[in-house]
Amino acid sequence: MDTIKFVLMSLGLVNDRWDDNYTAVLAKQLEYVKAQTYDIKYPALKGRQLVPVSNEVDPGAETIVYRQWDDFGMAQIIANYADDLPLADTLVEETVQRVQSIGSAYQYSVQDIRRSAMSGANLEQRRARAARRLIEQKIEDIAAVGDTSAGLTGLANNVNVTAITPITGNWATATSEQIVADLNKLVADIVTTNKESFIPDTIVLDLSLYTILATKRMSTTGDSNYTILKAFLEGNPYITSITAWNKLAKADAAGTGSRIVCYKKDPEVLTLEMPQEFEQLAPQAKNLAFLVPCHARTGGVIVYYPVAMGYMDGC
Repeated sequence: MDTIKFVLMSLGLVNDRWDDNYTAVLAKQLEYVKAQTYDIKYPALKGRQLVPVSNEVDPGAETIVYRQWDDFGMAQIIANYADDLPLADTLVEETVQRVQSIGSAYQYSVQDIRRSAMSGANLEQRRARAARRLIEQKIEDIAAVGDTSAGLTGLANNVNVTAITPITGNWATATSEQIVADLNKLVADIVTTNKESFIPDTIVLDLSLYTILATKRMSTTGDSNYTILKAFLEGNPYITSITAWNKLAKADAAGTGSRIVCYKKDPEVLTLEMPQEFEQLAPQAKNLAFLVPCHARTGGVIVYYPVAMGYMDGC
């Protein structure tokens, strides 16, 4: 028997099928490991794109206070030497919004670090990315519909924003002209209510409604490529952007159907308050592992001028 084989068999490293072991070793050496990892994909986060983000509040703040001033009084035609001039005055209303913390964490053991260094898998970096994704996903949820238990509101559930009834609704069966009429009514009611103080420029709706706008033709004759989306954007003098957001699929008053949001995308009108963006704290040793706490703080979406917005359900 081969001396080398005898020694290996004595150590329990091979059996008497020398060729089988060589085959196994060879197969392992020839195994190709792809450098790319095929990670699970998640929907794009749009909250920060759709609502202007404000970081001006100090991270230590527990509440956000903002004030709205209003003028009142009326000027009148007066007589010469009049001594009863009408008075003008102002009043202020103060609103308080809570700030809440969002947390997540990840950990890795001493052995994880050693394996990571050996394989180049960057395990701790991937876990950090997962922790950040969890926090950003929570911020996305709050930006859309808030968090009632935490006293936070979102873009689609502010109680001071008027819900406008569609003329037809039920776009799955409505004609193209009826859908355009619903959208025009949504925009026109906002402009009329605030007496042109704020002109809305953005409409956000769930993916199913957006698909109808983007694919349904205005006519089956003539220019058949003229979609509702294109017709509305060209015909309405105010709206410059219409986009889809999957978070609005169950955002109506009942929480069972979609909600359309129309608003002026301007930090003067609304902001997503982020006193503290994502941060990683110092690793905390725990037995043979290290825990890394992650943290952020948000005040949800504050709408300073609800009359610059409008909701529409039932489409």
